[in-house]
Amino acid sequence: MKKLPLTDAAWLMLENRERPMHVGGLQLFEYPADAPADFLNGIAEEFRAGTLVKKPFNQRLRNPYSRTGSFQWIEDAQFDLDYHFRHSALPNPGRVRELLILVSRLHSTLLDRHRPLWESHLIEGLEGNRFAIYTKIHHSVVDGVAAMNLAMNSFTNDPSIRDLPPPWARSRKDLRISREFSTRDALDASIQHAGSRARGITGVVKALRDQYKQAKIHESEVVPYQAPPSILNQAITGSRRFSAQSFPLARIKAVAKALDGTLNDVVMAMCASALRTYLISQHALPDKPLISIVPVSVRPKGEESTGNAIGFLLCNLATNLGDPADRFTRIQDSMRRGKARLSQLSREQIINYALALTSPMVLGQLVGIKGDRRPMYNITISNVPGPRETLYWNGCRMTGLYPASLMLDGQALNITMVSYADSMEFGITACRKSLPSAQRLLDYLEEALDELAQIAGL
Repeated sequence: MKKLPLTDAAWLMLENRERPMHVGGLQLFEYPADAPADFLNGIAEEFRAGTLVKKPFNQRLRNPYSRTGSFQWIEDAQFDLDYHFRHSALPNPGRVRELLILVSRLHSTLLDRHRPLWESHLIEGLEGNRFAIYTKIHHSVVDGVAAMNLAMNSFTNDPSIRDLPPPWARSRKDLRISREFSTRDALDASIQHAGSRARGITGVVKALRDQYKQAKIHESEVVPYQAPPSILNQAITGSRRFSAQSFPLARIKAVAKALDGTLNDVVMAMCASALRTYLISQHALPDKPLISIVPVSVRPKGEESTGNAIGFLLCNLATNLGDPADRFTRIQDSMRRGKARLSQLSREQIINYALALTSPMVLGQLVGIKGDRRPMYNITISNVPGPRETLYWNGCRMTGLYPASLMLDGQALNITMVSYADSMEFGITACRKSLPSAQRLLDYLEEALDELAQIAGL
């Protein structure tokens, strides 16, 4: 029996029907050239026949609805694989549109707390000789990087390998792909190795004090609750709309190099421009800049444990600036300041700093205070490093890897990205009722990249 730390238990305490606290992933695959007509049926039968389920996939909560926030993991003695693994088919014509409708519906439903907190759906009938896998797992079990590690254990960069187990089955260490991505922070690797330059709570207090001091001097500096009210910060329902798209990684890197920035600076600027265009289309652009919270992994190099190991920084998205070059510069400076602050803290201090930043909002959610009146931030934008090589699963080439995330009350939109091979994969998760036509953000992201390429002279 293992007790959950506060950083994991908090996701269970926050969950209700309007706030499902699971994260998910959608993967697209091409059938191998020699695949028979019943290829997926055979794979599904092999999966169901597997009885060796590893942690954390065989663990459930001992006390699913603790009022005190005390939760423990225990092994599920009545584990039912048929409940967790499901084989589905899309209706004709099997377009990506039908797939995203299905994933949106699956992502909207709560996981059963009386069972291990995950589901995996094998989905056939996708046009273009493809199929999909959608998996969701509770955030109390994994953070973004840990979820990526668990999923990637079942894939290989060798298209000739067959009989690969699903993520919940025994480990195949001899077939694991390169782990370079698993601990590479999406912001800057130096944050992962900040070390012990500052110790104890004094380092966190000093960081917060400096943050508020600098905010009085620099427009790009951000403090909690500086965010303006916006339509992104409405009360949410439990219904989700999920949309996804791939963008060429080489082009994003070229823009970053030409603008003397980082890849993360560019994708943050893409998101800022898309949000600005979307809010203008809704006649709802605030006069003050939107503020994003940006998760940062603090998982040590080589660590593949589950649980949560994340910190946060706040970024000024400069959506009040009409000039894309000025907007990029402001975002770049804001990100640079946030990373510099975290680099002065140890791993434990980064986590404590994140708790200090977010605890007022989290406590408000727990006692029923709506997050739409005075948002701490407007949106979560997360960049999870992914595999750098093309992956295969039982001879099937993975053609897409899209993240689906969660949201709190008063946070009706989440944008998460995963780098995969030659692409940057965007997954947009929105409250279906609160934000109309949120899928248009994909078009606006493409326009934003074109805009940045133009000012970069590309």
